[in-house]
Amino acid sequence: MKLLNRGLLILVLALFTCNISFAQEEKKEDAPIMFSVHTDNVKFAMMPQYEKLAKQLKENCEKHNVQGVDWTAISIEDGRYVFVSQIENMAELDKNIFAELFEKMGKEAAGAMFDKMDECYDSHSNSITHYIPALSYHPEGYSSEGKNHREYHFLYYAPKDGKAMGEAMEGVKKLFEAKGVKNGYSVYHSGFGSEESYFMVSIAGTSDMSIAQGGMENDKLLGDEKDATFFNVIKLTTKYDQVEGTIRPDLSYYPKK
Repeated sequence: MKLLNRGLLILVLALFTCNISFAQEEKKEDAPIMFSVHTDNVKFAMMPQYEKLAKQLKENCEKHNVQGVDWTAISIEDGRYVFVSQIENMAELDKNIFAELFEKMGKEAAGAMFDKMDECYDSHSNSITHYIPALSYHPEGYSSEGKNHREYHFLYYAPKDGKAMGEAMEGVKKLFEAKGVKNGYSVYHSGFGSEESYFMVSIAGTSDMSIAQGGMENDKLLGDEKDATFFNVIKLTTKYDQVEGTIRPDLSYYPKK
């Protein structure tokens, strides 16, 4: 897991501003937030070794209080381990984020640790994704704290339909607001490194059952009106994927300032 050039991660990315525009005037607080994403496609038989090494990486970063790097770790049901880190701009990708760790831990020890991690997978990837506050729905009182289970819905679309897809997603948010739905969701958009354009809807819960229960509660509140609103999204969708994952605080790293 050589996460050089700020290649850290989902649920699952040309740049967002080039791919899509929205009907409303964008407010400053609604500006997209950029994240770098690193994914390791870990072999199932190597998962125990990989997790042990990922914890060693975190522990060494904590031991040496390594600055200039942080990540949220996510394990996906299909064996992927995803490491996500917020960045301000693409220039940050040129930084060697583990230079300080190699210096304090020692080149040989740090190099050996990463080499052992590389033995656990045959492929990995780096990309950019954008969190879209303008399309995300977080009602008053909603929080994802303590909800580490995730359900990720990927809605792929043709580039020519970017504007229409953004408007359709906005329509879903407006319906949720109008009906006073209590369960929130976060929306992300593909960026640099993604072969296809898509929106990803992330739903948080304490378990898959809690998310399913929330979905049933939403259906009751939204009523029949939801059918036409959701169809505006469905008719523009060229492919759909759903995966489940877990936020891993035990593998995530946030340095002390």
